Amino acid sequence: MIKKTDDRRVRRTKRALRQGLAQLLTEKKLKDISVRELTDLVDLHRGTFYVHYRDIYDLYAKVQGEMMEEIAQILDGFPTDSRDESPLFPIIRELMQYVKDNRVLCAAMMGENGDMNFVHELSDMVGRRCIESWKVLYPGCSAQKYEYFRVYVLAGCVGVLQKWIDDGMKDTVDEVAHLVAQMAVQGVSFLNVP
Repeated sequence: MIKKTDDRRVRRTKRALRQGLAQLLTEKKLKDISVRELTDLVDLHRGTFYVHYRDIYDLYAKVQGEMMEEIAQILDGFPTDSRDESPLFPIIRELMQYVKDNRVLCAAMMGENGDMNFVHELSDMVGRRCIESWKVLYPGCSAQKYEYFRVYVLAGCVGVLQKWIDDGMKDTVDEVAHLVAQMAVQGVSFLNVP
């Protein structure tokens, strides 16, 4: 029983540090954030921080890793071998909901003080998944054509996502997901042209 309480406290502590880091990243670059500043913000002792992380960079890397795992789990919930284009909206909707549920953290990671490597890693993961699906739906395209379309779609998706975040997420998840899905579906005819 004590273990469950400890696990809950650890989760609560890590969640507080994660949220505090996100808040600070909206104000300043990672290199300018100190452990003391973070722990003061979330009302934790510095020693508690060091029980879980070596330094701010370790926390940041672990938060990024956790986010990548969470997004991979979302993607894994949808088959890549389907010949049906309709799963596009549900996948986009789930990803947009994740961004909304983690809005401060996502805004920080994708913002001016975030790390573009995170955006690139995320784009690569989603892009590989897209190519797997496109190979089933549009067999016979060249690898180059899939790759160009991947770059095109992901740049547009990241741009729409950034605008949605910058605008304060005023549009609903469904509205933005429909918009992105429509643009992707209308653009996918590119893969049908020899």
